[in-house]
Order: sequence, then structure tokens, then C-alpha cells
Amino acid sequence: MYKEHESIITPDKNLIIWRYLDLWKFLDIIDNRKLYMSRADTFEDKFEGRIPVTKANELKDGHPLKNIDQFSEASLKKSSYISCWCSEQEETYPMWKIYSDYRGAVAIKSTVGDLIDSISENEQNQYIGKINYVNPKGDYFFRGNTYQLFFEKRDYFVFENEIRIMTSLPYKNGRELLELPFGTKIEIIPEKLINEIYLAPLADENFKNLIELKLRDINLDIPVKYSEV
Repeated sequence: MYKEHESIITPDKNLIIWRYLDLWKFLDIIDNRKLYMSRADTFEDKFEGRIPVTKANELKDGHPLKNIDQFSEASLKKSSYISCWCSEQEETYPMWKIYSDYRGAVAIKSTVGDLIDSISENEQNQYIGKINYVNPKGDYFFRGNTYQLFFEKRDYFVFENEIRIMTSLPYKNGRELLELPFGTKIEIIPEKLINEIYLAPLADENFKNLIELKLRDINLDIPVKYSEV
């Protein structure tokens, strides 16, 4: 279920969010009624979940923050799972360009509140928050909770306007930690999550018909629109 946390800034529930997806990922959501979440240590940005490297390098061995950074790299990133969303009023060209093939992809339009409502039945806690973009060369303040590390990114990524949902999988020992999967899925309710579906900018009529046929087959009444980018 969704849970608030003092170290995580949960946005206004009316905030519009987007998720750009390849077709197979979208079908996985509506067919299996689950949302895939990637393990934090599989992200391209290897600084995910870590103290800014310029700050960590300044710390002496044994410094509490350095210990936290090393613990995150060794353990936290291997047990933390994330799904990334974009907070914009409208679809954006950069997100289509980065996260789709520009033809056979879709974008889900939702809100923070609808995302929360769609995951309310899960046993594991899920945290939803806005990313705080930090200057890796500037001042840094650690507030004392490791969740903070997963809701911060270097300011090189500020264009993403990211909102993310995060969960963790439990483990009892080092062996179980190493056996955790690269990804996990949480149950969602598609009809609560998805407000509108936008097709990739170069998608044709056949692709639109395919999506609409699939929605009818599983009794989902969700508007399908062509991209305006």
C-alpha cells in the first residue's frame, strides 16, 4: 500500500504524471494488472541511491556518511525497486525521444492521486515522491534517513521532472540479498491508474486500432489519442 514518509516529498494528488512505454510493457500492465519496477542498481545512472560522489570522496574512511554510501552501494540498491514517471502538464518530445522508438510505443497519462489509488491493495509499502535535484558540487545535507538517497538525483537530470514510486524487498542474509530479482511487480488497477493513452508521434491508424481492440477485449474504457508532439 502507499505510505507517506517524512523524508519523501509526495506531490499534490492532482499533479499530472506520464509514463512512456514500449508496447510490450504497456500490455504487461493492462493484461497482468501489474506495474514493473526495476532494481536500483540496474539503472544506467550508477550514482542512484548514493551520496554525491564529490562529497563522498571528501570523507575520511569510517565517516558515518561514507559508511552509509558504501552500505547503499552494497545492499540498499540491491533491495530497492523503482518505477519512474514524468510530471508535466502535456506530453514532451524529449521523453518520447528517450523512452520510445517513436512508433510502436504509448504514454500513460495519470495523476499522483490515481497512482496511489491504483496500488492501494499491495502488502508491501510503496513510497511516491518528487525527485530533489542536487548540485553534486554544492552543499549537501543528509537528513538521516536512507530513503532520501533514492529521491535525489544529480541536477543533470532536472529536465525529467521525475516522480517515482519505490518499494523494497526483504532479505534475511547476504545470500538472499544476492538472489533478489532484477525487477519486481506490484499489483495495480489499470482502470484507476490510466486516465488517457497517447500513441507515439509516428504511430499510424493500424497501431491505434490495435490498442483500442485490446482495450475492448479486456473491458477497459480508456481514451486513446494520437500524440500532439
